[in-house]
Amino acid sequence: MRNQLQIQRKVTVNGFILDPSQVKLANWIFQTYPETAVNVKLQDDELRTRYMSLLLGIIKRLYHKPLRGLTEDELSKVSKELSDVKRAGFSVEWLASKLARVSSEKKTSEDRIRELKKELQQLKLTVSEEKSKLNKRPCWITKTEIHISF
Repeated sequence: MRNQLQIQRKVTVNGFILDPSQVKLANWIFQTYPETAVNVKLQDDELRTRYMSLLLGIIKRLYHKPLRGLTEDELSKVSKELSDVKRAGFSVEWLASKLARVSSEKKTSEDRIRELKKELQQLKLTVSEEKSKLNKRPCWITKTEIHISF
């Protein structure tokens, strides 16, 4: 019950009200890409906070999630969310190029996986064929005892 009564502490970073857990990432954005929020004209604090949370979520997925963990659907969703963030006035060209790189890497790695699976299937087929050939040889070839005399 005490948790329900506790007021959640918030921190203001560059005019955005954030959870303390978001401060480090938000500071990184504003230090690395200071132009990110310059053109944001949203006046409502709650709305500003929602868009910033959306931006932080995009960054977490693109920078912190392993490539194999990102699905095509998730990348599509990130693209739509990024479009919304841009419309709100955020300058996120740097993030759009990161999304393009991640999407390209994902496609390249998936293509390579398909190639390797195809090669593996071919190798399995070759092994199976060789086993079949061995089974067709006369038993005297495979079971011959070689006697060596000196």
